[in-house]
Amino acid sequence: MAKLTGYIRKSLSRRLAFGIGLVLFIILITSGVVVMIGTSSNYKKLLGNYVDATIDKYTESTSKIILTEYTICTELQSVMERFYEIPAASRRTYMNEILKDVLKNNEGLVDSWCVWEPNALDGMDAKYANTKYHDETGRYIPYWTKVGDKIECTPLTDYVGSFWYENPLKSPTGILIEPNLYEVGGKTIWVCGVAFPIHDKEGRPIGVVGIDMSLDTLSSMLKSAKIFDTGYLSLISDSGLKAVGFNEEDEGNIDADFSSEKTKALFSNAKTTLQPFVCISKERNTNYFRVINPFKINDAKEIWFVGLNIPLKEMNRILLVFRLVIIVIFAVVLILTSLVSYLVIRSFSKEIKLGVDAMKNIAQGDGDLTVRMKVRSEDELGQMYTYFNKTMEKIHGSISEVTEATHNLETQGRSLQDSMNDTAASANQITANIESVNRQIQQQGNEVKLATSSINQINDNVKELIRDIQEQSASVTESSSAIEEMVANIQSVTNVLVKNSDSITKLKEFSENGNDSIQNTVASTIKIKEQSETLLETSNVIQNIAHQTNLLAMNAAIEAAHAGEAGAGFSVVADEIRKLAEDSNTQGKKISSNFKDILETVGDVTNAVMAMQEIFKQIYDFTNKVSEQESLIMHAMQEQSEGGSQVLEAIKQINEITVNVKQGGSSMESESISVNDKMNSLLRLTEEITQSMSEMQAGIESINKSINVVNDLTHQNTMSINSLGDAVGKFKV
Repeated sequence: MAKLTGYIRKSLSRRLAFGIGLVLFIILITSGVVVMIGTSSNYKKLLGNYVDATIDKYTESTSKIILTEYTICTELQSVMERFYEIPAASRRTYMNEILKDVLKNNEGLVDSWCVWEPNALDGMDAKYANTKYHDETGRYIPYWTKVGDKIECTPLTDYVGSFWYENPLKSPTGILIEPNLYEVGGKTIWVCGVAFPIHDKEGRPIGVVGIDMSLDTLSSMLKSAKIFDTGYLSLISDSGLKAVGFNEEDEGNIDADFSSEKTKALFSNAKTTLQPFVCISKERNTNYFRVINPFKINDAKEIWFVGLNIPLKEMNRILLVFRLVIIVIFAVVLILTSLVSYLVIRSFSKEIKLGVDAMKNIAQGDGDLTVRMKVRSEDELGQMYTYFNKTMEKIHGSISEVTEATHNLETQGRSLQDSMNDTAASANQITANIESVNRQIQQQGNEVKLATSSINQINDNVKELIRDIQEQSASVTESSSAIEEMVANIQSVTNVLVKNSDSITKLKEFSENGNDSIQNTVASTIKIKEQSETLLETSNVIQNIAHQTNLLAMNAAIEAAHAGEAGAGFSVVADEIRKLAEDSNTQGKKISSNFKDILETVGDVTNAVMAMQEIFKQIYDFTNKVSEQESLIMHAMQEQSEGGSQVLEAIKQINEITVNVKQGGSSMESESISVNDKMNSLLRLTEEITQSMSEMQAGIESINKSINVVNDLTHQNTMSINSLGDAVGKFKV
């Protein structure tokens, strides 16, 4: 690491390339991480929305198909429970016609049947014993089946103890019969059945009516759904039986998660809450992400499930592809940016290296001052080379002038050295004669100087004291101004707080008004929801009327059939009434569906408004807290203002004391100056006595020293001129 650092520091281009590359790397890595995190988050949201929309869509479609079967059986139950309105002799014929019409008019149904308790229908079981469509008991047990366009009837046996008869007979509502295999035209298919109890006038169960629907349509719809590459939809019954699975081998078996100790509690909870849940399941050595959505058909107690099954590796593969693409893009950008940066830095470094080579030649080479840099641009580097050329021109001129002056100095120096040698010998003799007289006079002068020095020291101390007092006075004045400004600022802040108090009071009033408006909105929304529920009940009444009209049309058609040709016109009217009833029923269902959507929307609005009400309540609470804190701040600022006024008063007192001290110091300074003037007069008298000798001695010593110095300088000058000549000779001019 140390070697690498040293290698980088030796070159400006390496340092720039390393620094820019490191910054680009950090920026791109950070951007890549942020993009990946954002992509992962958005992908998960999109995946969640896709899964929710898909499972809801197919759950709704599945429940509608089964609901259609359930509704048809409800109509059959209603018709058969009015058996007492039909003559006893015609009841079995009437019921057979209705069961046949149901198969004829509903393409997805494969059979329709009913089983009545002994003599419950017409009391004529003995009459029909061992006859067509009956067994040896004579009970009414028709089982109508449809193969293509052919509808046939056989007696329905094995009803004693069977789940498809005993369970509906004891149930207060209709039930969904577990999917089971059914052979139609030599082909085995899965069917889903619905059965309802038949009650007499007193409400006692006297029989069961049921229909079975082929699951081919439902299975084709679920299996045709495209869920990633190998994902699939499944249909699970109330007991966990898989009616639709990944392939036919899975169908008819109990779902593994339904019976697993880890997940069966989730199914049980879903039956209670009717809320979907998520689990991870392993099938065919592959981990699947499963979303199980329960659904209920009207008042049936059985809960069925639609499952969305997606392999985890397929879900994660798209995210991995996104991440790989991002990594490749950022890697390419990093490489291209680094390459461009390297080329730019390399070009810049070449230009700088030209200047370095030129300076190196001047410093370590032949000292060629005629070298000039070629200016290729007007940027900072071009400006540096321009000023470099101007600097070299100045140095070239200066060195040329110094070379010429050096030759002149060499000649003058040699002449001066000879003259100074003679002068130095004479000056040394005069200095020796004057030195003895000068020592006596200097002793007296030194004593006077000592006294003068003491007086000057005292005077300096007094002046320093005066300066300190002046500085103290200035500091006190500045402190007084600062405190006055602080007091003014505190008062200004206090005024602002008073204005804020008024604003907070108004905000509190606005919050109260907003809270009242939200409460009124909540009440209105709840009222709309209640009215929508009433309209939904009205839609149900319309559907019931349509059902009754349909039944009346069916009865009219049967009567018209009994009447033969005389009832042909009446049969046409009955068909039209029946179509009108079916259209009314369809429109009633659409109206009911629309009202349910409206009711859900109103519910969402109610929840949103109630959430907004809670937010306004929090705003109101926060406004109260801010008002209380603003009062505390204003009280504290008032106390601070009073304290600042007290400090200002104390500063004024200190300023007055400082002025008094300053006046006393000025008096001391005047007295000190008077004493100093007297000592100066004494010093002048002493200097007058010694002046002549001192001037003579000083003069001769000065001459002697000057001669010696000039003599030494002459020698040094000669040597320096020689050195200067050698130094200048190193440059090429």
